[in-house]
Amino acid sequence: MGVIIMLLGIIMTASCTAAPLDQTTLEITTAKGGFGKVSVTVKNIGTETAENITMSISVKGGVLGRVNLTKICIGCGNCTNTILPNATKTENTAEAGKIIGFGPLVITASAEASNAAKVEKTYSGFALGILVIVTQ
Repeated sequence: MGVIIMLLGIIMTASCTAAPLDQTTLEITTAKGGFGKVSVTVKNIGTETAENITMSISVKGGVLGRVNLTKICIGCGNCTNTILPNATKTENTAEAGKIIGFGPLVITASAEASNAAKVEKTYSGFALGILVIVTQ
């Protein structure tokens, strides 16, 4: 009787476990400057849809370190948090505030998904007032 109960427990546990998502691969392809913002594009270079994407853009620097802005996107009503294979997703820092300053900048972008490892890339840039130039 104990063996039967144990087997039933194993069967129920196995049936309640969700199948793992197939793994895919993300790549940060570009970062661009603009008027008061930085945009970053992430591409799914894998063969499966990237699910539950989190993207982060951090911009720091300027004279006296006055530029310190971070944007984290986990998907909202205006965008999706999935990327199909061979497709891209672009996010920018505009919703987090305007970048205004003067001097060198360090731009760090990262992206990860529930079925993709975290990728991170650092870019150099320069702020000229409201104009942000990314030098890659």
